[in-house]
Amino acid sequence: MSAQPFEARMAHLEGAFVQVDRRLESFEHTMDSRFNSVESRFGQVESRFNQVESRFNQVESRFNQMDSRFDRLESRMDSRFSIIDQRFNWLIGVLFASWISTIATVLFHR
Repeated sequence: MSAQPFEARMAHLEGAFVQVDRRLESFEHTMDSRFNSVESRFGQVESRFNQVESRFNQVESRFNQMDSRFDRLESRMDSRFSIIDQRFNWLIGVLFASWISTIATVLFHR
């Protein structure tokens, strides 16, 4: 074996290694830019989710306000219905008393 073909083959391999190194470096830059792009998109998605969560919190706050208003309305209606019930009981009592007095007058008229 002669030295000339060995050196030519080594030079060819070194050239191939340089070419592989350049391609890997190019691939690494491409992948870095893609990963940065993906990270940027994930950041945008996370920002959007935070906005949506903020809106849900606002809606929840509004529902809580409505719930407290309904509770106040319910307590007002309960107090007014208790007044109506009390007046109805008085009305029934007065009607019953007048009915008893009318019956007693008819029975004991003599």
